[in-house]
Amino acid sequence: MQQTIQLRHIAARSATAFLLAALCLYPLYIDKFSNLGVVKFTAVCTLFWAFCAWLGALALVGARPAPGRLRARDPSLWALGAFVLTGLLSTVLSLSPVASLWGLGGYYGGFMMVLFTAAGYLAVRAFAPQGLLNGLTFCVGLTTIVVTVLYVLNIFNIDLIGAYEDTAVVERAQFFSTLGQKNFNAGFMAFALPLVFYAFLVARGPRHTLFYGVPAFFGGLALAVVDAEGLALGIGAAVLVLMCQKIFTTRTVRRLAVLGAFFFFHAGWMQYMRDHVYTQGGTPMLAALGRVAAAGFVLCAALWALLRFGLGRREIPLWRIGRVVAAVLVTAGLLLYALANFWPGFPSLGRLDDILIINDDWGTSRGTAWRITWCTWLDQPMWRKWFGVGTGMMHTAMVDWAGSGLTPRMKTFYAAHNEYLEQLLTTGILGLGAWLWFLVSHLRRAARNWLRPGVAPVTLALVSYLAQAVVSIRVSMIFPEIMLLFALLQVFCRPPEQEEETVEKPPRHGKARKHREEPAPRKSLLRLWAPPALAAVILMAVCGVGSRVVFAFLF
Repeated sequence: MQQTIQLRHIAARSATAFLLAALCLYPLYIDKFSNLGVVKFTAVCTLFWAFCAWLGALALVGARPAPGRLRARDPSLWALGAFVLTGLLSTVLSLSPVASLWGLGGYYGGFMMVLFTAAGYLAVRAFAPQGLLNGLTFCVGLTTIVVTVLYVLNIFNIDLIGAYEDTAVVERAQFFSTLGQKNFNAGFMAFALPLVFYAFLVARGPRHTLFYGVPAFFGGLALAVVDAEGLALGIGAAVLVLMCQKIFTTRTVRRLAVLGAFFFFHAGWMQYMRDHVYTQGGTPMLAALGRVAAAGFVLCAALWALLRFGLGRREIPLWRIGRVVAAVLVTAGLLLYALANFWPGFPSLGRLDDILIINDDWGTSRGTAWRITWCTWLDQPMWRKWFGVGTGMMHTAMVDWAGSGLTPRMKTFYAAHNEYLEQLLTTGILGLGAWLWFLVSHLRRAARNWLRPGVAPVTLALVSYLAQAVVSIRVSMIFPEIMLLFALLQVFCRPPEQEEETVEKPPRHGKARKHREEPAPRKSLLRLWAPPALAAVILMAVCGVGSRVVFAFLF
């Protein structure tokens, strides 16, 4: 028993180091855009398999997950199995099984990515500790700061890696570049910002407020500069979900006002820079608010002051009002979309038409990608409608469908820019159904356990990502982190797990002395997190180098 507990603790510490490597270090891994992410794909694939191999070795010598972590009747595990199985079937029946296995020709989103992310999901769900959220969130916040700063520097042609002599190598800043890489930035920020912002919203006391306030400040900068419609959609969906929860109070609104002030501050000076300094980036959807940044900042500051000094320490529940407001906003949005697209005489709403009216030009020609993906799926025989054309085969199938009608713009689409639509085409009805089953099984459990520590921020991060996936692509830079967040969600939804202790045998002679064991002294944050952080750095470095050897045939 004692050996099993010790091995479980080792596995838990290993899972912490792995999560730090995958969520905080891997997003900073340098890559070229010209190779469609092969460096990042091979690195993260090596990282996942190395961690799973280590846990497998621990399991062979006696490591076991806590009871209930992997229940055979858990619907989420069956959904994961269905997701993997449908991916396997679509790969075997693919237009090119080898290409589908590795995702060649797409953004390296083949069956191998499904396979290793599923293995990593099971490993983290089995052994990740329940008490790691605060430290992990802070580390994600540090990564967010680095990503945001490098993104802004890249916008203004400030090159820290000495790569602008070769324009192809400029894309080494894959996560930061505005030269076609905004989707990757949006995907990362879509799940990172809800984690960072929520930690600031619930922080208590000056120390924790400052601790999480600094990453939140840079998160406001990210909202103002990342040029992607998906990020705005994701963060907006997360806010709507937050408004419907019983933790939504006047204190939450007060902190949201601070976040709003952060955003308008950055939107204001970025608007000034756009007007007076050359930039190579586009204009983000939210950045349009930079023209009213002064008024927005004053409004947020006034709202904060009103709630802070008017109510003092009192907290008034607002979740009922929040649910009404959220319902009105969603209903109004759906109604406007329906009227703008299906009522020929509907009057123009000015610049809102660019958002409301879905056509081929919508969202930087995303409308074209959606149309050709849907038409390609409709043109398939019935059995391919069910099993798909093969993971990563969107572009190949689309070219075959278009034939002589293929336009130069259509040639540029290697993804549908809608994860659900691409899932339908590549893995068929069965694959899309399995993925939706996986999502619903996790989100339902999260809704039932919302008040457990860690459930709310991870759920909001996932909701944000799943919303932005409507207009974005699934790539090896983002999807592995999302699967790990799903695994963490299951860990946090569990009841608190008590530490098991070995029971000492009572003495044979005499009376046992009654004494109360003194609790072990709490470790400082540095002593607690420095070892797994150092292990994460070493793990990422070793896997990055090793991937060049293991996957040399892909380079």
